[in-house]
Amino acid sequence: MKRSILLFALAIGLTTACTNSAKQPTAPSQQPVAESIEVTYHVEGMTCDHCEQSIQKGVAELPGIQSVEANHEDSTTKVIYDPSQTDQKAITQAIEKRGYTVTGRP
Repeated sequence: MKRSILLFALAIGLTTACTNSAKQPTAPSQQPVAESIEVTYHVEGMTCDHCEQSIQKGVAELPGIQSVEANHEDSTTKVIYDPSQTDQKAITQAIEKRGYTVTGRP
């Protein structure tokens, strides 16, 4: 009896797995994809690796951020982002919220 229940359960599981894997993929979204923008900021107040990590963490929390590279040696922060999800003002505010000053772009 236990064996027939086990076989029955196995057969149902395989049927469900086959049915789910046969689903057709959905068509990709027809919305245009925004191109990424790369911006480098001059940031005053970075003096160490911890400063770099703080800025990178703060900026990375924003939506649409694809890459953040802060460098205390040349006082720059390079950001690649999706302009449909965030903007330069939000990025600047995220850096300044961490206690650093954005003085422009080198």
